[in-house]
Amino acid sequence: MAKYILSIFFSLLLIGFVSCDEEKNTNKGQGYLYLGVEKNVTMQTKAVDPVLAVAILNAAEDTVKYIADFEKEKADEGILLDAGTYQVVVASGKKDSAAWELPNFYGKTECEIKTNQVTSAKVTCKIANTKVTVDYSDDFKKYFMDYSTTVSNSSGSLTYVKGETRGGYFAPETLSALLKLTNTDGEQFQLKREYKDIQERYHYKLFFKLSGDPDTPDDSGEAGGKFDDITVDESADTVVVSIPIKVEDLENIKAPECTLEGFGDNNSLEAKAGEFGNSSLKLIATCGIEKLLVTIESDSLLNRSGLPSSFDLANLDPATKTLLESIHFPIPENIKGAKDELSFDLTEMSNALASYDDKIQMHRFTFTVRDAKTQEQSVSFSYSVKPNVAVITKDIAAINIWSTFTLFSGESDSDDGLGFEYKKVSDSEWTLVDVTSKNADGKTFSVFRKGLEPKTAYVYRAFSSDPDGNRVYGNEVEFKTDYANADDNNNPFVPNLGFEDWSTIEKYSWSANAGETEAFWGSGNKGANTAALITGVHNPTAPEETTIISGKAVKLASDEVFNVLAAASLYTGYFKKTDGTNGILSFGRPYVGRPTQLTGFYKYISGSINIAKSDCPDGVKKDDPDQCHIYVALCTQEYEIRTKSSNRNLFKNDDTVLAYGELISKESVSGDEKNGYKKFAIDIKYKPGSENKKPTHILIVATASKYGDYFTGSTSSVLYLDEFELKYDYNPASFVGTSLEGLGE
Repeated sequence: MAKYILSIFFSLLLIGFVSCDEEKNTNKGQGYLYLGVEKNVTMQTKAVDPVLAVAILNAAEDTVKYIADFEKEKADEGILLDAGTYQVVVASGKKDSAAWELPNFYGKTECEIKTNQVTSAKVTCKIANTKVTVDYSDDFKKYFMDYSTTVSNSSGSLTYVKGETRGGYFAPETLSALLKLTNTDGEQFQLKREYKDIQERYHYKLFFKLSGDPDTPDDSGEAGGKFDDITVDESADTVVVSIPIKVEDLENIKAPECTLEGFGDNNSLEAKAGEFGNSSLKLIATCGIEKLLVTIESDSLLNRSGLPSSFDLANLDPATKTLLESIHFPIPENIKGAKDELSFDLTEMSNALASYDDKIQMHRFTFTVRDAKTQEQSVSFSYSVKPNVAVITKDIAAINIWSTFTLFSGESDSDDGLGFEYKKVSDSEWTLVDVTSKNADGKTFSVFRKGLEPKTAYVYRAFSSDPDGNRVYGNEVEFKTDYANADDNNNPFVPNLGFEDWSTIEKYSWSANAGETEAFWGSGNKGANTAALITGVHNPTAPEETTIISGKAVKLASDEVFNVLAAASLYTGYFKKTDGTNGILSFGRPYVGRPTQLTGFYKYISGSINIAKSDCPDGVKKDDPDQCHIYVALCTQEYEIRTKSSNRNLFKNDDTVLAYGELISKESVSGDEKNGYKKFAIDIKYKPGSENKKPTHILIVATASKYGDYFTGSTSSVLYLDEFELKYDYNPASFVGTSLEGLGE
């Protein structure tokens, strides 16, 4: 197993002072802690290089020093500590989170610092979770045309689809493996297995085989059984779990079936208390019901009934049965082992559900049936109970609350005097918004509201008029608008958009960051720097102090280094390393927010392409005009970019990109703004359906040579940039083809 050995050296730093009194008053009983890390990665599969965090705790278990990234910070400065006993804790990753190829390392030791003595200690960090891989025998793969295994426990779940070879890391506790199969005839099956004796630092290889498989001659076991054949290699810390499947046990059996009747879209119903129509659930398990787990998601129902949130109807205790009867929950006789159809009439229970606090309340139920062959099937349904009041103000889903706009919605029996009032939670005065008519369903009414302030708490309420013309208000609903480009403490998510801050990396390198620690902006500077040290050629990306809008700007000037184009670029990310004259970049930085535009100022000098590679796309060739390119993308991951032709991997606008916008110009651009700048506004366009998702990363890229990743461009091209800004107002161009199209116009 991989081990990270943290060597801790404590030494007393003796410093000469002017007098003995000064020494006595400042340094008696104290020492300096020096940390060093020795890595010895010997993992048999994929080598990992985790981020190691170090915490130093005193005797009261208070943290006196925390180092978030030991490798990055190096920790080469002495840490002054009082004499006493300390714990040094080293950890990486999350033990309680399932993840691909991301083990958690953990270790700690206790040590004592003594006055005027040198002390040393050692922490051995071991993997604190367990690794799981899944494989199948050759005969198994021939018999089943499709298969997948979902491994799960309290730390989460990972699905090993057909062909998946990565290792998943889980908390060291009972594992559940759900195998989904489709044979060559198209018949589908599910088998679930559990293995309880899971230990940390072991690699569990789940191996599914057909019973009687010539590759694995052990003929024991059957479908739905336990993990039957287990071998342990203590020297390699590996456990091979052979799981036999008898074909005859899969033939002529069907997975449990769950059928709902009387429900609408998304298996849900919405009505006032006591006004739900007929609804029912039917279950068929031809192999016999082994377990029927019911899960209830409803704080109000659970709190008022005393019911547990989950229970097994097939193995029901008397106390739970009594509580279920009190809410009119249907309980058929002889559920355990039942093979015939079971019917659950849900009508009486649904009509007994109530709403509280004068607002809509949802009660969600999930039935999970497991048969004797451990095949499982689940079905969920919900009842949204509306209060018996004249007007209802509807909750706003968090995903529908943007930085400056959202949709107000209400419901009323009346068609007259409809509208909303809203205000900041901190204000006393309400703002009135009239509504002229109801929506097409004849029940609800809504209005799209713009002009809200980001990260601000609001409250709103719907109203209508009674027969006498008096305004009748619904319940009050609070919501908080989404972030713009800053957190609650006004720390920007994307720093230095005005490009005022710069730092030097080496003699010829610049970085558009206040310092290299936690740098947000990257460029190809580091890749060109070695050559620049030899040739003295200026670096392509640099601060500009003359041709500006305000303060400082960015100058991107493509150049030639060793007969290779060094395209000038700037991006949110970082330069990882060079591969010869080629670069490996990380594109995208963590981000919270949903902007609709990127604005700023630019000035471009387009040169004729004088360096061109034969593999450049779009038919671009020598003597063509060079093109500048500015684009922004909201994504759900970061990307590794490789420019080497043999393993080129470039940014693609795929399903991980929720929104995208760009500016391209193959002509020189000079505007009417200061120093010949031109203002631009890039519409960030959301893909249909992505308006209901949130990004995790932002990618902003600018280059003087659009095809610089193909080492094609002009050494005469120069792009100036200044005063970028992310906008968050409703932008019609951002939502074409989405559910938000036309709402704010």
